Amino acid sequence: MFVYGWLAVSTAYAGEPLDTVKARHEQYLRLLQEPTLQSKDKRELNDRLRDMEMPLVDFDEMAKRTLAKHWTHLTAGEQNEFIEVFRNYFAAGNRLPTSYASRNLVLEREKIDGDFAEVEGYFYFAEKRNATVVYKLHLVDGKWKLYDYTGWGVSSVEVLRAQFTRVIAKSSFRGLINALREKTEQMEKGRGAEK
Repeated sequence: MFVYGWLAVSTAYAGEPLDTVKARHEQYLRLLQEPTLQSKDKRELNDRLRDMEMPLVDFDEMAKRTLAKHWTHLTAGEQNEFIEVFRNYFAAGNRLPTSYASRNLVLEREKIDGDFAEVEGYFYFAEKRNATVVYKLHLVDGKWKLYDYTGWGVSSVEVLRAQFTRVIAKSSFRGLINALREKTEQMEKGRGAEK
């Protein structure tokens, strides 16, 4: 979901968080147009896109938000374990979609509130059914990092929170860790086999 959100950007106003989103988009476009990565086998392209995406995401903040109320019940060791497992899960699943509804994203504005910011825009469709998007970022060591992305009105953090809450309710926190590790392993195997 995050990768798709970076594709095709134009800007009406640019500030620091918006510039962060725009700069990342420009990196993606250059990578997507690189002649050596145009084969049917998308493994290398997906790996390069993942490597580009990972430094932008604040996994600590995203992990806290996806676990919500469960986060405070964990020990520091369990929190660190979850962040590591969550980061690996995200990395394994972060790949270029096979198709796009629209590549044209217009970034309109940013809202900054202290160390937090939202960059708003929309995917442009000729049929005038534009889809709003919101990138949520905050400052980490002087850099704007992404902790949530909303596309088509759906927050990636909220979707993950609902899924993780169901798993914890059915089993336990340990059950969630095991499920994420198993899913990560499956995605990594699939990644090696995809063409």
